[in-house]
Amino acid sequence: MADYNEQVNRWWDEWTAETGQDSGDPDDFIAWAVASGRLALRPQAVRQALRRQVTQALRQAKRWDEDGGFTYRAKQCVMVMEGGTPHTHYFDIDTGGTATKRQKAVRQRREAVAHNVYRAVCDTERMNKNFPDEPELNFFKDFTDDCAELRAAETSMLDEDDGEEAA
Repeated sequence: MADYNEQVNRWWDEWTAETGQDSGDPDDFIAWAVASGRLALRPQAVRQALRRQVTQALRQAKRWDEDGGFTYRAKQCVMVMEGGTPHTHYFDIDTGGTATKRQKAVRQRREAVAHNVYRAVCDTERMNKNFPDEPELNFFKDFTDDCAELRAAETSMLDEDDGEEAA
């Protein structure tokens, strides 16, 4: 018997075949899957939905660093082991956590970024292999310029906001 993720992927493939789309919006897929009786909330789904909403709110909380001139996430998460079971804990970056949790959070975040970059490189290689007659896709792994551009854009947005208040 297929697990839940395998079922959803099978239904997605069925939906894209039925609709003839080469890509799709998950909301459209969900509407189709619910209407056709394929998809329904599982008993644990309500708790999971609430957890997702809470963790999203925690991840999206931002503050402004006056000295550095940038926003930062106010809450950080770290995976900790409790009784041999992994648990995600959140802490306030300005007032909470411990030195060990802060270091572990930074290390885990970097590992996650490295994993995402690796996946993107593999995906890019696969697309290039599957579509050799199209222009080659490139995935640049150096994000130094991206970080500088994002910092400049954030500072520029702040300058614009200050200009509007002064007007």
